[in-house]
Amino acid sequence: MLITEIFKLEDFKESIPYTAIGARTCYSSGDLDYLLNDPRVASREDRAKFLSKLGNYKHFSVFAHSFAYKDLFELDESLIDKYLPETLCTLPKREKAGILALKIASTKFKSHYNPEYPTVVGVSLRHYLEDMLDKDEAEYYKTFEKMAEFDIPIEPLGSQGNTTLIGLIREYDGYAVFYIDNVSRTMTHQLVRHTALNYSQRSQRYVKEDQNLLIIPPSVKGTDISLRKEYISYYLSLIEGYRQIIEEADTKESLRNAVISRMEQFIKEFEKKEEATLEDIFLLTDQLCEAVYDFSVYSGKIKREDARFILPHGRKTTIVVSGTVSWIKDFIIKRTDPHAQWEIQNVAKQMKELLSEQGIDV
Repeated sequence: MLITEIFKLEDFKESIPYTAIGARTCYSSGDLDYLLNDPRVASREDRAKFLSKLGNYKHFSVFAHSFAYKDLFELDESLIDKYLPETLCTLPKREKAGILALKIASTKFKSHYNPEYPTVVGVSLRHYLEDMLDKDEAEYYKTFEKMAEFDIPIEPLGSQGNTTLIGLIREYDGYAVFYIDNVSRTMTHQLVRHTALNYSQRSQRYVKEDQNLLIIPPSVKGTDISLRKEYISYYLSLIEGYRQIIEEADTKESLRNAVISRMEQFIKEFEKKEEATLEDIFLLTDQLCEAVYDFSVYSGKIKREDARFILPHGRKTTIVVSGTVSWIKDFIIKRTDPHAQWEIQNVAKQMKELLSEQGIDV
């Protein structure tokens, strides 16, 4: 009840679309331009319905991409006193506001407090909705209908490489939202170790992997080794065997044909090669894993969430990352270190450049 008395839904209105784009990233294979034109992101009515569906599932994590700050000193003093022990109510209002800010920051997951602004606290839309659900379930569901009243379009602030800054709050410790595409799951496994940040990643459970290529490290591309054509032929024979089985699968024809076409095209391209580089072996192994994945899904009727266990960590993915600028800076400092792995180091450098373009130094 505390958060919903201090914050209003209107406090989050400008950043609500970031929640929608984070959620659509989980369930869509489209790129950023596609997502920005997706009605569930761009249309306030469709967006509200989509977010309401997530609210029904209690899928709170995506709502963390919407954030707001509040100076509690600006509240009515009686409201501050309501949430403090009676023994503290005789203190000056500014001191009481600081104590309440600390109370919220110490009890709400990933809220934000900085002693430089002792009466200010930052919370996400996630905190607001969770508090509303505890307070009044009927009002909780009405909150999503109210989201349709806000029509704030997303206007990306800049791109560097495969990283786009899609949102930025500048006040106090700020809040930044990044869209990162065409990176490996190996990289995102490292990224999510920075637990102060919030993430929405493309789902292998709900999104087909049919066109999701492997990220090849530069060291692999630059390796001067080769293997005989027999190695290629062996891989292709296995892939062709799975292709023939999938061709007989009792499944939707359009899906089956798309898989068969992709496999045939891959086989055709590799049949021309007279020797295999290490990069070729990576790609052949990836496609063999995908053939087993396709065989499991289309012939074995295995759910994607289980079939994905065979897929390599190097598969490309998409992820939305958000957090206070102070925590984003912490990530950048740690991952621009020369000892950081090349892929996450590149992303950290791109984030740094994008913030620098906005006048924020790291």
